[in-house]
Amino acid sequence: MATNTGLEEIIKNYGELTQFIFHKNDVLFKENDQPAGLYCLESGSVKIFKEEHDQQERILHLATAGEILGLHSVVNNHPYTNSAAAISETRASFISASEFMKLINSNNTYKLLVMKSLCSRIDSMEDHIVRISEKMSDERFADTLLVLVEKYGVNKTKDLNIHLSIDELASYTCTSKSYMKKIITEFTHRGLITFSGGNIKILNLPLLKSTAVVNVRPAAL
Repeated sequence: MATNTGLEEIIKNYGELTQFIFHKNDVLFKENDQPAGLYCLESGSVKIFKEEHDQQERILHLATAGEILGLHSVVNNHPYTNSAAAISETRASFISASEFMKLINSNNTYKLLVMKSLCSRIDSMEDHIVRISEKMSDERFADTLLVLVEKYGVNKTKDLNIHLSIDELASYTCTSKSYMKKIITEFTHRGLITFSGGNIKILNLPLLKSTAVVNVRPAAL
């Protein structure tokens, strides 16, 4: 999960900002486009993804309020390396690339916060890669649900405060759509969750946590 470094507050207090409201599936930016600026998310959720050769999406990160998008490309002055689209209605503050560079060049402390923010995003993505590479598909899905519970929370009826389609869940956990359907059916039968139209209800959190634990494998002799 991304760490709040304080950079977002500095940007929001800068003044030269434009406010945007994005609806579900609205694109914030596309891979290979030149960066016009960066976005500070105030509410909602956004998926960061890459387009694969078969026109499928590979979701790399799920962002929420407090995160900054587009920072890497703006700082390095190169095209966006991935795409971003809203999963739900999302409010964001936008600062142009030129205004942002003017801001951070005005104070060396701001440059340090930029470095911390970039390192935080790298740590978050590396953690996700490790999680999906070391676990079986059902463990990956259980672990993903726990991450979503921690990041987005659940409401009074135990529904996750983020809606994800089967395609999105499969993409984020590096699982095929057909196998994701199978896992969801299994988790439903076990009384872990219910799933309907992108809405996920967490029924048994302790059992979900135990399912996410990687099986211990004996060391090679």
